[in-house]
Amino acid sequence: MAYVALYRTYRPKTFSEVAGQKVIIKTLQNSITHNKIGHAYLFSGPRGTGKTSIAKIFAKAVNCLNPHEGNPCNECDICKGLDKGDISDVIEIDAASNNGVDEIRDLRDKVKYMPGASKYKVYIIDEVHMLTTGAFNALLKTLEEPPKHVIFILATTEAYKIPATILSRCQRFDFKNLDTDEIYDKLSEISEKESINIDDEAKQMIAVSAEGGMRDALSLFDQIISYAGNSITLDDVHQVSGSVATNALIDILEALDKKQVQVALNILIELIQSGKEVSRITSDLIRALRDLLLEKKTTVKNPKYDRLKHFNVNKIYFYLDILNKLQNDLKYTHQKRMYIELAFIKMVDHHMLKQIDYDAEIENLKLEIQELKTQAREIPVPTKTLIPQDKKPLVTSKVIEEILNNGDKEKRLILDNGWAALKDYPIDELKLAAHLLSQAQLVAVSNKMLIVYEDLSFCEQIMSKELKKQVFKILNNKQKLIDDYYAIQKSDWEYVLNHYKQQYQQGIEFPTIPEHDFKLYEQPKIKKDKTPEVVSLAKEYFGDKVIVED
Repeated sequence: MAYVALYRTYRPKTFSEVAGQKVIIKTLQNSITHNKIGHAYLFSGPRGTGKTSIAKIFAKAVNCLNPHEGNPCNECDICKGLDKGDISDVIEIDAASNNGVDEIRDLRDKVKYMPGASKYKVYIIDEVHMLTTGAFNALLKTLEEPPKHVIFILATTEAYKIPATILSRCQRFDFKNLDTDEIYDKLSEISEKESINIDDEAKQMIAVSAEGGMRDALSLFDQIISYAGNSITLDDVHQVSGSVATNALIDILEALDKKQVQVALNILIELIQSGKEVSRITSDLIRALRDLLLEKKTTVKNPKYDRLKHFNVNKIYFYLDILNKLQNDLKYTHQKRMYIELAFIKMVDHHMLKQIDYDAEIENLKLEIQELKTQAREIPVPTKTLIPQDKKPLVTSKVIEEILNNGDKEKRLILDNGWAALKDYPIDELKLAAHLLSQAQLVAVSNKMLIVYEDLSFCEQIMSKELKKQVFKILNNKQKLIDDYYAIQKSDWEYVLNHYKQQYQQGIEFPTIPEHDFKLYEQPKIKKDKTPEVVSLAKEYFGDKVIVED
């Protein structure tokens, strides 16, 4: 016996066997139960969502001799005859190949004849939007006032192409894409009947790949069975469907987040060489970002995306904008690989990313402050250290307070973006200063800059007058960014930050910092003795009043 495809083998024969479309099914069942059957119906919606199957079940149910709650019994002579094709009272017409005026005129002539064995003669016209304007006009009058024994069911995937005069004469039912869970349940049922051993993840991926179409899901399932046999894994689904493994998608997104564009491109090349299509890679990346966004915005948790849980929501939106545009552009180009490579570069080197990263840093700081509020209402202020009276400080609490309370986001972004380049500064006479500066952590910028070192000796070096001149040349090279800068030790910065946070959480808009010894002082000038050595010896032997003449 010839093999029959799964979507044909498991085509539903009653309304209860149909997956999804519950509202439509209930409406049709009630119309049969209460004998309120219309003369014309329009079934519109995406492919593979059950339009033709439900049309056939409805055609059988209205003619069934023993219907039960609107369902055909499938046992009476009418049901069996319609299933076998022995009764020709249900006529299927493919409008794609029978779309002319002559075909519709022929149909119009035949509708007046009574059904052979059934109560109703049912015409199912598939892809009805393919009819010509003349054909629609020929159908119009018959559709408006058909004989009482005739029912028309028009099916289409493009309802907007159907004239309003036709639409107004039909009861319209809009079919929806099936939920992933509905497709998953149907696959589970079929795999059990067919004795197919298939992983849950594999069924889930087939359901996702079908994009809401049950026929597409069963066709793909059929293809995977031919490839893998009766034991199917997730990898088999990826191989046949062309979908991309979640780990590869996460690797790409993680590399882009870390600005490792070459790593992302290498993964892309491997996927393309293994047979994955660029358009599928793009759609799977969008799906992964959508799942990640759902995890952040809802209670849905997916442990697969733990490596990306640090992603900022604004960055996800930014990536989605680029990939959605890429998906549209791929429809109109043959250079798909070049387009996706350019998209990857844009995802790591776009001016908006700088603002997104900065906003994320601010948001993290707010969360940290909120955590401090939760953990403890009172944070003890560290004991302040007084400055020795005989010392003149290079850094004071007052100047740091001014920097923190007058932060300049734009200058901070400019300095942050150029900080990494300090290690390889091109001007030889400034390399030492640039390298020392690169070892610091930039913590605040106003018209002045505050940096932090682990070691106090670095602070002393960078604050020396000689190095300050060089640092100003480096930082103010293209535009004047700062008037001055200050360096402090990390332990002192922790003192400052701790005190600043405490006041910030108390609602103080401009926190103050108490006097503190940052252990950085001006060095006393050493007077050099320019007196000639001979004169010094003379003074030693003859006293200070010695007179020296030329």
